[in-house]
Amino acid sequence: SPKGVSLTRSGRNYLTEITPIFASIVAATDRAAQGRERRTIQIQCSPGCSSRWLMPQLNCVRDALGDVNISVTTQSNGQQADAEIRCGYTFPPDDENDILLTTLRAPVCSEAYLQSHGPFRSVSDLENCTLLEEKIHGGWDDWFENASPKKEIKRNSLMFDDGYAAMSAAEFGMGVFLGHLSLLAPELANNRLVQLFDETGSQAVVYTLKMRPDWQNDINLVDLRNCLLSLKNEQREAAE
Repeated sequence: SPKGVSLTRSGRNYLTEITPIFASIVAATDRAAQGRERRTIQIQCSPGCSSRWLMPQLNCVRDALGDVNISVTTQSNGQQADAEIRCGYTFPPDDENDILLTTLRAPVCSEAYLQSHGPFRSVSDLENCTLLEEKIHGGWDDWFENASPKKEIKRNSLMFDDGYAAMSAAEFGMGVFLGHLSLLAPELANNRLVQLFDETGSQAVVYTLKMRPDWQNDINLVDLRNCLLSLKNEQREAAE
């Protein structure tokens, strides 16, 4: 009617009974939304990988995953991580491990070491130097084979369990390190380290990526894997 709609007595009674129900539903929905925890995705890697490679890429990973928390751990807690970045020397590429980062290796040292022991005009000049070597994955044999296959070089070595420790020793002026060039862009750019020769060793796989077994069924993990592998492709194109 022109005066509007009015409820009957039965209608008013019904409204009185259901109003608290709807109010309760709205309140419960609000509480559920406020109390809902964001999902956390865990990435496991070594301390060196975390500081040298993952941290500079982490904002890109966060953007790709959106409304998801990321936990980076450098220790195994007994539970399988959603994604594990592994040493490519120990865990080479296969059906389980995707290639994440490759690199060429070349001799590098500090500017101070170059001034005190240089100039380095030929491979033979390294005989008078301390070679900083990784015990397991040193790479010097491969580099000497590529750089000077017919010449036997006498080597004075200082050994390290960890490649990042050997690299730090080079920055402190303790000798010449066979550096992973893909990981040394900042040091080479600001002259904290200097590349001594253009010759490089064979292409090496530094990191591989292992996802948890059911990653294909999880859209967040699919996004994470695609993001990490796209970063690999971008770095490869930049290097070329």
